[in-house]
Amino acid sequence: MLQQPANLDVLFRFASVASQTGDLEGAISALERMLLINADLPRVRLELGVLYYRLGSYEVARTYLEGALKSQALPADVRNRAEEFLAQVDKQQRPSQFSGEVFVGWRYQSNANLGPATSSVRLFGQVANLNQQAVGAPDWGVVSTAQVRHSYDLGTQDRAALETVFTGYVNRQFQFSSANVSLLDLTSGPRFQVFNGIFEDVSLRTFGAFGAIWVNDTPYYTSYGGGLEANALLADGLRSITTAVWRKHNNTDTSYLPTNSLFAGTEYTGTTFLQYQLTPIVTIFATGSAQRYQTEQAPWQSYQLWGVGGGMSFRFPDPVLKTGLPWTIALTVGEQWWHYDAPDPIVDPGVYRDQTDFIGTITLAIPFDERTTFSVSGGRFARSATLPNYAFVNNNVMFGVSWRF
Repeated sequence: MLQQPANLDVLFRFASVASQTGDLEGAISALERMLLINADLPRVRLELGVLYYRLGSYEVARTYLEGALKSQALPADVRNRAEEFLAQVDKQQRPSQFSGEVFVGWRYQSNANLGPATSSVRLFGQVANLNQQAVGAPDWGVVSTAQVRHSYDLGTQDRAALETVFTGYVNRQFQFSSANVSLLDLTSGPRFQVFNGIFEDVSLRTFGAFGAIWVNDTPYYTSYGGGLEANALLADGLRSITTAVWRKHNNTDTSYLPTNSLFAGTEYTGTTFLQYQLTPIVTIFATGSAQRYQTEQAPWQSYQLWGVGGGMSFRFPDPVLKTGLPWTIALTVGEQWWHYDAPDPIVDPGVYRDQTDFIGTITLAIPFDERTTFSVSGGRFARSATLPNYAFVNNNVMFGVSWRF
């Protein structure tokens, strides 16, 4: 491109490769240079409109898309795609906006019930033998998740909006129904910009939180609480998201969980997420977390939890489907450390429960189009503990399809 700066074929090829690897600004620069050489290129105007849409610059995207539709010699496929993205621009500029993602997949786990590796455990401080059904065993299952976001622009100078996020998760095991888990969670509250004129992009969000979890299709707990989120662009390409949340857990006894009320308590959690765009194709990220859970009745169920993690993602051009959308490989690793306040008198009255978790995952994401993505992942969850009752290793493989709207 540097050797032939006026060659439209070379410029368009460069823009295509830059777009596929995630360098949207580089692709835009090449396409805008093409329009300086020849202004009557409706397909180029369409691609510029799409790229600005992906960047969130909806007014600029509208200008290019409308410009493409004004061309005298407009191919039918260009017209259809330009009209489709104009409709999306209109949708994004409405005060009330819905968006979300749904995923359905199949997962194999080497230890689906998260049982110990052997039947030898501790009971009242003595060695005891578990029933073989309680020892770790493999299983397949179906996993589905959904997240729906609603944002309502309040029309203020600080770009305040009321944001509501609904999250759902359901897994169904083929053999171990005791490992079936369902989760519903809802947060809602206003987001507004702060430090305008000092920092480029810093927002705060306060929210209320409500949730419920079922285990083996039996209520485990409901929760309510609230929190604060700070989202800041710290430097070019570097973003941080810090969240502090408290939740009150209401655990009730059931026929399946007759002592469940002992787990009732209050949870305090703080997390920080840092993401840095190292290059147009490489992103690195790091996380840190701290949690305190305080039970109301059983101090041996109260704990402190610390965690750190990190990873990277790498985007590369589609080598097979020729969709023009990049494929992504992401690697994440993390460690967690648990410490419980007191020994459990039923397990071992003389030993405090401490745990260390290692969690690692690698994922390949393959987009079929702008909304539909196939992914396959493999992971390992290894827990060591001072008590053999809680130590296990679980390797898993999952594949499925997600759809964004």
